[in-house]
Amino acid sequence: MIFYSRYKKFRLENKISLEDIQRRTKIDIVSLKAIESGKFSEISSVYVRLFFKAYLKEIGVDIDEGIEELNDFLNQKNLSNKLKSKKEKVEDKDKNLKFVDIINTNNVFNPNILIGVVIFFILILLSFTLNNSSTVSNADKEKELRISKSDLENLYAVRTQEILSEETFSFPITIRFKSNNENYIEYSDGVSGKEYFVFDDTKTSQSNSFSEIWNGDDKTFLIANTINFELIFFSENTFSDFSKNIINDFPVKVDLIADPLSVSITKYIPKNR
Repeated sequence: MIFYSRYKKFRLENKISLEDIQRRTKIDIVSLKAIESGKFSEISSVYVRLFFKAYLKEIGVDIDEGIEELNDFLNQKNLSNKLKSKKEKVEDKDKNLKFVDIINTNNVFNPNILIGVVIFFILILLSFTLNNSSTVSNADKEKELRISKSDLENLYAVRTQEILSEETFSFPITIRFKSNNENYIEYSDGVSGKEYFVFDDTKTSQSNSFSEIWNGDDKTFLIANTINFELIFFSENTFSDFSKNIINDFPVKVDLIADPLSVSITKYIPKNR
């Protein structure tokens, strides 16, 4: 497993949230996620080692070992660019060589060559296995993104609460929410509900927008984060954009109340430890 994936796994196993790390280090969530996905180029070279060192300290691992792994990773990346042109020159020089020119019939059964071939295929097999082992399943991603009611109660405190009267609503109303960031949304009536996930991985077929129909009964939906997020209510005679009302770095709970007809918006922040 690649070193940054290993540290992310360690953080999750020890139930350390990125929000807690952000609060204590003041490093933005985007940079923390870049660290855990190996996208160090997205962080300014001036801060990348400082941010990574602070991250390692917060999750409680060996800082010196982590920095050494980061340096090896960054140096390897830089070397690959330098060696690329050299490699291309070598390939141009040898492009006319054929396999039969390199290995003649007298050397086909040479033990050293056979051993080399076996080692070559073993290395390919190990590389394939390691690449597969570092793949995070959708189930793992969902487990990380999901916020349970106990998480909300134990880890977060109410920041603000606002109740908006919406007597002009005309039902049924379509609720459309869209997230351009990794996110988790739970839509429920207090007994049963639906879960929606948005992943950072652009290769996934998972949509980043969802719609639900509200007929005027009590409903609640919990949103993990509302940065770069849209929440729109519309019907034949209704259009309300709540996007600006719900902006928050941390979870937001939106209660749709039938009597009196209103929308309650509760914003949360991490509890101080």
